[in-house]
Amino acid sequence: MASLKEQKQLFVSDLLGGSISEIYLLTSISITSWLSYSLAQKSLQKRGSNVSLTFDFIFNAVTLLAAMTIYSPSLQWLHWMVIIPGVAVAVWSRNVPKKIGANGPKNAQKRETLAKKRSNNSTDTNGALPPDFLPKKPFITAYRSHMMIITNLAILAVDFPVFPRRFAKVETWGTSLMDLGVGSFVFSMGLVHSRSIIKAQTLQKARFNWQNYLRIVAKGIRKSVPLTVLGLVRLFSVKGLDYQEHVTEYGVHWNFFMTLGLFPTLLALMDPVLVYLPRALVAFGVSVAYEVVLHRGGLLKYVLTEGNRYNNVFSMNKEGISSFFGYLSIFIFGQSFGSFVLPARATPYNLVQIHNGQTGVRNKRTKTSWFERATTVSTTRGLVIAAVFYQAVFAWVSSSPWFSNISRRLVNFPYVAWVLSYNATFLLGYHVVSQLVLGVESRVLNSTNSGGLGLFLVANLLTGLVNMSINTLQCSDAVAFGILVVYAVAVVGIGLELDRRKLYLKL
Repeated sequence: MASLKEQKQLFVSDLLGGSISEIYLLTSISITSWLSYSLAQKSLQKRGSNVSLTFDFIFNAVTLLAAMTIYSPSLQWLHWMVIIPGVAVAVWSRNVPKKIGANGPKNAQKRETLAKKRSNNSTDTNGALPPDFLPKKPFITAYRSHMMIITNLAILAVDFPVFPRRFAKVETWGTSLMDLGVGSFVFSMGLVHSRSIIKAQTLQKARFNWQNYLRIVAKGIRKSVPLTVLGLVRLFSVKGLDYQEHVTEYGVHWNFFMTLGLFPTLLALMDPVLVYLPRALVAFGVSVAYEVVLHRGGLLKYVLTEGNRYNNVFSMNKEGISSFFGYLSIFIFGQSFGSFVLPARATPYNLVQIHNGQTGVRNKRTKTSWFERATTVSTTRGLVIAAVFYQAVFAWVSSSPWFSNISRRLVNFPYVAWVLSYNATFLLGYHVVSQLVLGVESRVLNSTNSGGLGLFLVANLLTGLVNMSINTLQCSDAVAFGILVVYAVAVVGIGLELDRRKLYLKL
């Protein structure tokens, strides 16, 4: 009879995934939840109050947990159940007089308008960015936080029968919720990471010199160390505690933290290329080159051949090492979105590259080329173009005989195209909601967004603790859902406390 460890490993092995349409329907609960929460929050602000933290948690966390567990067979109904409370509150408070005060929505809109005017009228006269050039955008916070919450919930939920097997990571070929989650996690990290790049490149022209380059590389190595250490700690913990593991995911020794740990150093080494060439072009180059090596260089056969698993250290970790290049391209693609998603206004050529030079507003009489006009876009226009373009790329890749099926195990080009098309489309969806309901924030989403990588580490530790404490395979759906709600409360609560103390772990 198989041991409990072996049973748990078999529970997440040899899975085939599910349909992309169902994944979209499930994850779009997050947009519906944010719309409902925003409507309720905006309406309550008219009376000088806010949505309570409890309802904030229900709107932005419990609804997502329900979608991937007990309501997975009834996702359409869940959408209605989520949106109705927000609409009801909005209708109920429609005729309630607006409260006059510092916290009223009218004053908030005035402050937002003044901030935009200051940003648009400011120029880089003192060698610094305009004060609101890189504002905090609620729709990016909501997008990234919901993705993080789904990821943190799924890594424990997958060990319970209440979590459908079609949502768990597939063995090699196919699509699932968790497969999409890991790629989206990397994409969102790239998007947020571009903020520091925009600051650095907008303030001065890019000029290569060895002293600056070596400083950048040294900084990248320093950033890699903590993540690599976390990867090693996880490795020794898993081996030492005899915790269940699925070697075809990353390999015998490799794990996701090790993949993340390589990013800062390699990106620093690539800095001269990334400064002078559009990041999206570099990302395409990395992904396509990796695809060629997979199919023309024999790497695909090597990775999928199980008989060579213990030949050497490389073969023992072949999935983690080879897939790194696919994840690297996704990360750089995420950075490429930052140039038109993060700033308050458009800078020249921001659709294709991060602007080098001053941020001051150009004279309207200055003549510009058609290429500059076409590639200088607002956030809305940029996201529309990106969503249409990457959906078209994914549709072409999916129907082309030149490419194999989607594989998160390999992180091949079809997988990369899927992640890009999904995230571009959902970013646009969140942006549309933000345009409909302005100036809404959430304590749960703000703390999750700030916590990011640190909360992911916390979720991994709590997942291990739960798995070592109970037999998740024997839990009924009701018990499993109750445990997962308590787990969600713990993760969100820790996130709120870390945010209060300003304790963050960043890439």
